[in-house]
Amino acid sequence: MAETLVIDKTSLLSVLSAAAETPGLMAPTRRGRASFAFDRITDCRQVALEYVRTVLPPKNAFLPTREALLEFALEPEQQARAVIDSTPVVLFGVHPCDLSALEQLDWAFLDRHDISDPHYAARRRAVTIVGIDCMPDDYCFCTSVGTETMRGGADLFLTPLTEGYQVEVLTAKGRALLGEAPLRDATPEERAAGDAWRQAKADRITRRINTQADALPDILERRHDSPIWAETARRCYSCGTCTTVCPTCFCFDVDDAMEPSLSGGSRKRRWDSCQFLDFALVAGPHNFRGERPDRVRHRWFRKFAYLNREYGRPFCTGCGRCTQACTTDIDLTGVLNEVIAEDGREAP
Repeated sequence: MAETLVIDKTSLLSVLSAAAETPGLMAPTRRGRASFAFDRITDCRQVALEYVRTVLPPKNAFLPTREALLEFALEPEQQARAVIDSTPVVLFGVHPCDLSALEQLDWAFLDRHDISDPHYAARRRAVTIVGIDCMPDDYCFCTSVGTETMRGGADLFLTPLTEGYQVEVLTAKGRALLGEAPLRDATPEERAAGDAWRQAKADRITRRINTQADALPDILERRHDSPIWAETARRCYSCGTCTTVCPTCFCFDVDDAMEPSLSGGSRKRRWDSCQFLDFALVAGPHNFRGERPDRVRHRWFRKFAYLNREYGRPFCTGCGRCTQACTTDIDLTGVLNEVIAEDGREAP
């Protein structure tokens, strides 16, 4: 069972200040009037904890939008060197839905196959993660996918109190991060306040998926040819915004870039999207999802059918980023609930 302590706001600020100096600090910061982003910071006063969601998820700390995998030389002799980044950093202020996403990325890059991704693994080992509980808005539906109380992957987890934070110490690495900060055991009243926060959070979530998560694969497969996919595709630009902001999307492409001298170059990985026209293009040429309805349908199937079966729960954390960011206001849960309702009407 996690050790539960209390830290005041001034002491937490001291912990963050030390982290900003060494090993480094990545935390949510304000961008403009209403947007927030995880970024490397040197002044802990830049940390903004009042956010509901950042535009991009904190998976940037482990899977950058673009990263070098190896550098190679052709002259004077052929050789290649893997580029492994294991720079230590404290990732601070991660909400439960994003903790769940990181756990799912761990499964995809470390646990799913016999061989783990060395680039992701090096970054993952180097990061100390501090989670913090949040209050949702109208886009959140974490209770429908079971991520609202996620702690997995965090080294420390904070719950806001009136005068400080309840601190759950989850790993030795988390305890080491606290250093000599003045801590005390939580009183029964402070434990009750933490429980009240979590209950208020659950009560505030009104967006729902209208069925149990384990029923979704069968429902979707029965509705494979539903007209809802074409109707949704008529509104979709195939811009890839939804997959770009998604904390659990992990598709990427790899390309080689030569130096102007042609004596060497680098191999780089960059985020890709199943919503792009050429994503499923292969030699021939043949495109397995050349029509927009096929790409739209694939997105829902990927989150709630294919990986739901393989992983054991939806590959969606209920963060609401895709719906909030969609340029044509396509609602992920709204479309899913339309499919669920159609299946209910047509069930034998």
